[in-house]
Amino acid sequence: MNSANLIGRVGNFNVISREDCFTSHAGMLLVKQFADELGVADLLNLELKVKQRRRGYSEAEAVLALVYNAVVGGDCLSDLEVLRGDPGTKELIGLQEVIAPTSAGEHLRKFDIGSIHDLQRVNQLLQQQVRPLQHSQVCTLDLDSSIYEQASKKKEGSSKAYNGEVGYHPLFAFWDETGELVMSHLRRGSAYTASKARWFLNQCIKRVPEESTKKMRADSGFYSWDVVRWCEANDVVFAITADQTAPLREAIEAIEESRWEDLERYGVAQVAEFRYQAVRWEKEYRYIVKRELQMNKAGELYFRYHVHVTNNEELEASKELEWHLAHANMENRIKEHKSGFGLEKLPTKKFHANWAYLLIGQIAYNLIAWMKKLVLPESYHRATIKTIRHQLLNLAGKIVKSGRRRYLVISDEYRYKKVWKEAIEKLSALSFA
Repeated sequence: MNSANLIGRVGNFNVISREDCFTSHAGMLLVKQFADELGVADLLNLELKVKQRRRGYSEAEAVLALVYNAVVGGDCLSDLEVLRGDPGTKELIGLQEVIAPTSAGEHLRKFDIGSIHDLQRVNQLLQQQVRPLQHSQVCTLDLDSSIYEQASKKKEGSSKAYNGEVGYHPLFAFWDETGELVMSHLRRGSAYTASKARWFLNQCIKRVPEESTKKMRADSGFYSWDVVRWCEANDVVFAITADQTAPLREAIEAIEESRWEDLERYGVAQVAEFRYQAVRWEKEYRYIVKRELQMNKAGELYFRYHVHVTNNEELEASKELEWHLAHANMENRIKEHKSGFGLEKLPTKKFHANWAYLLIGQIAYNLIAWMKKLVLPESYHRATIKTIRHQLLNLAGKIVKSGRRRYLVISDEYRYKKVWKEAIEKLSALSFA
């Protein structure tokens, strides 16, 4: 070994540097190939016109650097430096150079409302590309909002939310059967939960298969006649947690004891149903209520109720309740979006720049969601990004050039070689429109 390359000694090891091309994220080759098959770079270059000069990074190079930064686990723009210092990974993802953090911030700040619409269109066109390969006949939209705390009022639109936190209050819709993030929409922190709900739902319906059976689940923030009327007009089966107003609570407490049925899987709990017309609603609907026996601090027993409204008249009450309560998985999806892809702390002081960052995050999130379903084995269909990084993406590799060919060399002892083999075979068979 050349002593000039010696960095130092740690324990029994001499640490040296060499010109060999290594990568710490060998699995990104699979993500890059999937993105290429999907045509992500071509769509970004075709649809986005953020750059004002031709020189420098292309639209696709700037955006994809942020996408891949999120996929490998970058939490902020500064983490782009990790990719910039990893020549092997840069070669795998097809970027001669990764945009610098300061340049990435400048690029994001160039987004205006028109560019935001262009980026939304990119997300929609990517969804259209994937649709022919998705075979779910049912589309269950889980609707929710969440506070993305920014701890600063200096960011445009970052304001105090209903829970006292300062930040943004984006809307999300996930397609439960596929794990896809159908739509994301950034709003100021003080926005009311159901603000722009009808517009948001209209955008969602454009992005899902027209021929699918459409369903929607939501919590009490979306309990309104306006949302219910939209569902009815668009033939959407809905289940929405109801606000327990005084009149509704009276109707619940008036249910005869003989009508309550035991729910074995929920412990000491029972279910019942009744018809009820909410104030200012045009007709009555089916309400399903679950009650659980609880004990307060004084040792007194009481019933805690959970009630939702639905237009589904087919399922029996216990099955309908079970389906509605599955909406709780939204907490895990939003947690994955926030923490898994480093999207909670939006990086700039400009609202449109942060909105663009959120939409770029949607590309990253969906690349993994689609890849799990279309490329990886079934055991990964519900895996978190943390698991996928640990087992597939964050893998040491060496890039070797021999003649006119390039090879990615991974360890023969690597435990998940079979997963790679299956993924490569499925990638080669992929055909998007």
